[in-house]
Amino acid sequence: MIESIHMPALMFNKNHDTVETNSAFHQLFNHEHLDKIMIHIHQTLTTKKIINVSYYSKIDLDDTDYLLAWIKVNPSSKYLITFESTDYLTPAIREFAVFKDLEEDFYHILEAMHDDFVIIDQHGVIQKVLPNFESMYGVSSKEAIGKTVQEMEKNKIFNPSVAIHVFKTKKPETMLQLTGAGKYLMCTAIPIKDENNEIIKIVSYTKDVTKYETLKEEYKKLENTLLIYSAELEQLRQDRQIFSSVIGNSQIMKHINQTADRISKFDANVLFTGESGVGKTMFAKLMHAQSTRKSGPFIEINCGAIPDTLLESELFGYEKGAFTGANKEGKLGLIELSNGGTLFLDEIGDLPLHMQVKLLKVIQEKKIMRIGSSEEKHVNFRLITATNKNLPEMVEQEKFREDLFYRLNVITIHIPSLKDRKEDIFTLCMHFVDQFNKKYNLNRALSNTVLDCLIEYQWPGNIRELENTIERLILTSEDYMITEEYLPAAIKRTGISQPNLSGDKPLKEILESVEKQVIVNAYQKHKTSIGVAKALGISQPSASLKINKYIK
Repeated sequence: MIESIHMPALMFNKNHDTVETNSAFHQLFNHEHLDKIMIHIHQTLTTKKIINVSYYSKIDLDDTDYLLAWIKVNPSSKYLITFESTDYLTPAIREFAVFKDLEEDFYHILEAMHDDFVIIDQHGVIQKVLPNFESMYGVSSKEAIGKTVQEMEKNKIFNPSVAIHVFKTKKPETMLQLTGAGKYLMCTAIPIKDENNEIIKIVSYTKDVTKYETLKEEYKKLENTLLIYSAELEQLRQDRQIFSSVIGNSQIMKHINQTADRISKFDANVLFTGESGVGKTMFAKLMHAQSTRKSGPFIEINCGAIPDTLLESELFGYEKGAFTGANKEGKLGLIELSNGGTLFLDEIGDLPLHMQVKLLKVIQEKKIMRIGSSEEKHVNFRLITATNKNLPEMVEQEKFREDLFYRLNVITIHIPSLKDRKEDIFTLCMHFVDQFNKKYNLNRALSNTVLDCLIEYQWPGNIRELENTIERLILTSEDYMITEEYLPAAIKRTGISQPNLSGDKPLKEILESVEKQVIVNAYQKHKTSIGVAKALGISQPSASLKINKYIK
């Protein structure tokens, strides 16, 4: 039997007192080799006690390693040992090393492509992870391998486990995962299936979403820029044709225009004062358009139009989750939107005292802090304000902060009401007639009588009221020439001719005519019977009776 084996072989019983060798053994080994082999056999049997069926060992003979294959021959309790030089195994070992290198290269590639890579078998047991597993999950790779994904999810290492979802759906899944190391990962798991569509492995890989923070910041900057452009576009829609020029021939308006043009090139704070409707907002926009900041945004805030409860959030903005009902993404404040441009605070006299303190800090430091944030942001803007109130009087009454007033009042420009610059009314009327004729594709003109009435009228609503009146006349008249009949009653009355004092009429009629003119003018100016009575030095009942007689 042993002779039929072509490689060196020997056989012995369990007491190793009977040794049988074949010719191939004798060709390779001598007695000295045999003694060394028997010592190795004795030591092996002593150590192993029992060798069942087969066993492998290695021995060095004359600087050559031999692989010994032990085979137990039953029922004789003999052992057959064959000898194979490991030199024959070198090509196989080398080929195995190549495959090992390829495997290592494969894992290095995966490590370069993904922050994390996990291979899971069909039972949910982790078989392979990348070396950086611990940095991602807070658990060493040695601890992870052999654990099930259910165990990992239970221990909050995978929270949740995307692989568990893949086992349920049998299709690729992607979800946000919180790891045991406190990191948020975008995790994707892909099932590998056999020919029966059964999962045999799951491969999962992740990307650390914190690496996208830079991209998120860039997106946020872009979003802020779009908000600024949107605000500017809306402003342009509302204020068409305001930058052409200031309309008016009066010396005071020419002086104001020259002053505004001169200081527009500097970043000094400007305060416009004057009644409502005189054009304070128009001058603020014109000043911005002529300034070095004209390519930046012009942000207008009407301090009297925003409720007190919303004013701070509108001005300063807020972070996400800052308060109940807040936008989940947070919001940019109007002051922050003005960065690089002009911030125009209209009706500054209506700003509540508690907001005046915050505004003063912004003006002084050019820094803001959103609601719910602890981070200050630098804001670079040019400040222009406007009011129709007497701010020095409000300061005396402690309704407006003195320090804020002096901050705003670097350069003050007062724009007079329309009744104080009647020489501008004709030019404005012609401008608005032309504007609304073009807008509505009409052809209308004002009669001389209508122009006289418009010029004599006091215009308590100033330019805004004049513009609205001209638009109404253009739209309501049916003929080319707009006559007096289309004028509102209040404006008609101002066109009453001076009473005839020549004595051609009875004294009673002349006195009534004069009285009527006086009452109409007084009522036009003071608006109430009490005001008329006080101005003319008569009782309120008398003033009321005369108003009803001549006007109502």
